[in-house]
Formats: sequence, structure tokens, C-alpha cells
Amino acid sequence: MTTSSGPPLLEARRLVKHFDLRRPWFGRDRVRAVDDVSFRIEAGRTLALVGESGCGKSTTARLVLQLLRPDRGEVLLDGKVVAGADPAFRRSVQMVFQDPYASLTPHFRIRTTLREPLATHRIGNRGDRDARVDAAAAAVGLQADILSRYPHELSGGQRQRIAIARALAVDPRIIVCDEPVSALDVSIRAQIVNLLLDLQEQRHLAYLFISHDLDLVAHVSDEVAVMYLGTLVERAPTERFFAGPLHPYSQVLLASSPVPDPTRRSRATSLAVEPFMGAASLEVEPSIRSVPSTGCRFRTRCPSAIARCAAEEPLLRPVHEDHDCACHLVA
Repeated sequence: MTTSSGPPLLEARRLVKHFDLRRPWFGRDRVRAVDDVSFRIEAGRTLALVGESGCGKSTTARLVLQLLRPDRGEVLLDGKVVAGADPAFRRSVQMVFQDPYASLTPHFRIRTTLREPLATHRIGNRGDRDARVDAAAAAVGLQADILSRYPHELSGGQRQRIAIARALAVDPRIIVCDEPVSALDVSIRAQIVNLLLDLQEQRHLAYLFISHDLDLVAHVSDEVAVMYLGTLVERAPTERFFAGPLHPYSQVLLASSPVPDPTRRSRATSLAVEPFMGAASLEVEPSIRSVPSTGCRFRTRCPSAIARCAAEEPLLRPVHEDHDCACHLVA
């Protein structure tokens, strides 16, 4: 992928996270939640991580945030390896969660919620913190009187603005957005998305943006990484990805995404079915617990799988300029 002359702002190198699940009478399950995932994000840019529920996107986010310790691999900030819960790293990388109500403490007033990360990172005195809280609230378009309320007194959109303000309060450089608008009314989603884009432009923020909504991803991201059962299967600049995804799973995702414009729907569907006949519909639900022990993880659902797909796992490799794909059928 194209990179700047220096190290990227954030880099994940070959992250691996497996879980052992004990089940009565059935022994243990080995869940390969994240398997050899690598990516980089430059300052001021957005990497979108997409894929079906359960593919490992949120686990990857928690590994990046150091909320989970990887079994292997490392996270780097400005080219330096992050060692555990480093306070400077925690201040630089913040998160906006999917459910704005669940992410806020219900018995805290909003001002207390916004002041808490400042106290945790020992930023300023009480007067300085109140000034920062006021500035963060204003930055996300909230009136001052909201700071004295409780989360249950606010709408979903207001609560998500509070969550964004809390992330902004410590002046982060990167924000991980885990489905930040999926729990909101459709009428509010565009407002929150536009707010995130405005803040990115004003503060030169980098985003790791996790979403199921490919139409939204096309609007907000600079690069797209597609995840399937714990591993990346495709990675490309946004325009190149939507012009023609290469991996059959990516094609299915694009073809199945709701698109209000029939012209765009026809184009997306043709992309999905021409290279891989029948790939536009999948009847088998994926399970992170049943990752094939050998070969391509998508082969059990891919109508174009060949013998090599069962014997050899494809590696994510450059196929075209700035376009990586993990598929034996893509030259």
C-alpha cells in the first residue's frame, strides 16, 4: 500500500488473538478471533474495517486499544511499539462505541462524564477541566445546559455527541469508531457522520471506522479493509475498492448492500456475479468457531472454490497497485 515517507501514525502488525472456550460435556473450542491481521493508518485519514457480524472487527479494535493483549503481534504508534496500557498511548487513542446509552454511566451528570477522562489522565486543575469540558461540548454542537443533565434525559443523537465529546476531551490523535451510528435513528445518522468528518478536518484526526454499512463506508473512508472469520481478505483505497472488489466475499458484501439508486444496484450486482458465478447469494452462515483448519476460510461458501482452496490458505498479497487480495483465483 502507498505510505508516507515516515512511519504511519498507527500500525497493527500481524495481530493474533485466540480464545479457549470451555463447554460442558463437549470439551474446549479454540476460537481464532483474529489471525494475522495487519494494517496502518496515516494521520488525518480513515481506514474502514468491514465484514459480517462475528468476523473479529470489534476484537481487532480492542487489540488496537490495548484492552486485550494479543497472543502475537504488536501495535505501533509513530513507529514505536506500544507496551501494554501506556498512559500516553491511551490518551492518543480513544473510542466511540456503538450504543451511546450503554457507554455512558447512568448516574453521572454529563459534565462529570466529560470531566472523568481529564481526571484520569491528570490534565489541568478543576477550572481547566471545566473549560475543556465546555469546549468539547461546543465542538460537538451541544448547548451548555445539557451538561447538567443525565444520560436518560437525552436523545440517542445527543448521547452519541456526548460520547464523541468525551473522546475529544483529551485531544486524541486517533479515534476508533465501532459502528458509531448503527444504533441511531436514520434521521440522526447523517448529522453524526458529518460531525465526525468536520472534526477530522479541523483536528487532523485518524479514524479506524468499523461498520456494516458499505454506503456509509464509501462516504467516510480513505481505505477499506475487508475481514472474514478473523483475517483480512482484501484491502484497497476506497474508490478502487468500490470500482471493482476482487475477492468473492467482498463482491458479495457489495452486492448485498442496500442501495437506493437502481443504477448503482445493477452495477454492484454485476460486479458480484460476473467473476464468480453464483457468489451473489450465500446460504451458509459463517461461524468463527468453525474456521477450516486448512485452506481458504471462505471456500465452504464460495461457489468457485477449487482443490487448491482446500489445501492452501491464500495470503493477502498485492494484486494491483495499492490493492491487496487473499484469493487463489485472483491473478
